[in-house]
Amino acid sequence: MRPYMGRFFVAIFMMIVVGAGEALTALLIRPVFDVVLASQTPAVKHILLFKWPISGRPLYLEQLLPISIHSVWMMVAIVVVGTTIIKGMAEYLGTYFINFVGQSVVKDLRNQLYTKIVDQSMAFFSRNPTGKLMSSVTSDIEKVQSAVSQVAADFLRETFTLIGLLAVLFYYDWRLALISLLLVPLVVFPSRTIGRYIRISSRYSQDKMAELNHILQETFSGIRIVKAFGMELFEVAKFRAATRRLLKVNLRWVRANALSSPLMESLGAITIAGLLLYAHNEIVHHAKTAGDFVGFLYALIKMYEPVKRLTGVNNAFQQAIGASEKVFDYLDVHSEMTDKPHAIALPHFDRELAFDNVDFAYEPGQPVLQRVNLRIRRGDVVALVGSSGAGKTTLANLIPRFFDPTGGRILVDGHNLRDVTVASLRAQIGIVTQETILFNDTVFNNIAYGRVSETRSAVEDAARAALAHDFISAMPEGYETLIGERGQRLSGGQRQRIAIARAILKNPPILILDEATSELDTESELLVQRALQNLMEGRTVLVIAHRLSTVRRADRILVVDEGRISEEGTHEDLIAHGGIYQRLHDLQFVDAD
Repeated sequence: MRPYMGRFFVAIFMMIVVGAGEALTALLIRPVFDVVLASQTPAVKHILLFKWPISGRPLYLEQLLPISIHSVWMMVAIVVVGTTIIKGMAEYLGTYFINFVGQSVVKDLRNQLYTKIVDQSMAFFSRNPTGKLMSSVTSDIEKVQSAVSQVAADFLRETFTLIGLLAVLFYYDWRLALISLLLVPLVVFPSRTIGRYIRISSRYSQDKMAELNHILQETFSGIRIVKAFGMELFEVAKFRAATRRLLKVNLRWVRANALSSPLMESLGAITIAGLLLYAHNEIVHHAKTAGDFVGFLYALIKMYEPVKRLTGVNNAFQQAIGASEKVFDYLDVHSEMTDKPHAIALPHFDRELAFDNVDFAYEPGQPVLQRVNLRIRRGDVVALVGSSGAGKTTLANLIPRFFDPTGGRILVDGHNLRDVTVASLRAQIGIVTQETILFNDTVFNNIAYGRVSETRSAVEDAARAALAHDFISAMPEGYETLIGERGQRLSGGQRQRIAIARAILKNPPILILDEATSELDTESELLVQRALQNLMEGRTVLVIAHRLSTVRRADRILVVDEGRISEEGTHEDLIAHGGIYQRLHDLQFVDAD
């Protein structure tokens, strides 16, 4: 809240005015009952304004200003109207400013959480489902937003109203005020217990909401498979089961929250009944006037309203605390890919990329790569082949530091990747993957992604090199055409060529091609292969492929088997060698007969 303390203090001041207005309204009860309504008295006498604390000497209104009953009527009416107007204006301004502060704080918190999540490593995303992350950024913070804006306004308003009315109670009768407050612990302690229960239930509720978001994300992103397999009813049933679990958890804190109001009502009724018995005796013996008692009773009843509301505020805060636990858990997570304190910017790639005894495991005791030694000189085209699960993609993912090796080191021109900044490393790497990731934006913005300052001509040149300019120009709005979520309005070959254009525009010295043509038909593959040749020209390239036809012209082919490089050489050398590569080649190209 530190950046918004000015507005916060304005809100506090305005809520103090609201509390003072409520107290002044309660103070007006005595003259109304003792003077204004006692109209049979020809002149106003003994309107008590104040009692000095030590001497107890009274100060009456007629000692300061001789007035008539009519004047008192007018004065009370003016004060009531004026107090109501001022209180209303103060309440409006106080509510606005506290909501401004609360909404701004939540905006900052949401931005901070999103930034923190985006900065996490790939391992973090593999451990945390997308739906649950989305739930924290949206649903969890929504609960926090309610607490620090709307509920915070209620908290300030009711707190200062309570303080003002308490002052009125002690002004009227301090002994009776203390007796009335004896019941407060009976409210506070159950409220604390209820609040703790609500906090736990709220955390469970947010977990179930995250589960709901996870189901939604999976279903909507995989809707083609859902429909292809006729699983609509299955997914609907799964969603309904999740909503039933959410309802069950939500009703827990609803039941707890609903206890607060009846509890307050019952205690308030007991207090008022006792006061009526006490007041009857006091008034009969002329120890108090009717105005004294009615004023005290009015202040007491009005005081129990903020106490009841503050109990609800506590419940709302407990709910927000429960919802925010996962938010702050994510904020406390330290990224596994942070730069060292004295990390240097990686100079432009000039000589070689080297793997030195590299080991890697996603889980302890389950190695994926073992003792990998590899040198890739500048300008080399190196292909990785092998069966699924051999470790090819994992090896490639270590180069841009999506993960760090669990053993050994990776060097670029002699610089350990751990000793250079992640930003300077990734700035020199381009990636084209099997799963083409495009955004629901224009063609231009997808090609210029990460390089927003690029000119139109540079983007078009990159598209021409990727053999994409012609089909882009034929679109209704050309480069300004929206391509839909994940590029759904484009064919697979078109999506891949836009991804290649994006890599060409980045112009990285190191290029990783991960199964870039595996999902394309023959015609699209030929076009993409030609675009890839333009992209690979003059660069150091690491190619991952299952189709051996795409790697025949590589300078070197590496066969990865069970996390190790088992064979190395040109296409001809490996065919003649008669090992794993020849077996893979025969499986793809030799007729079954």
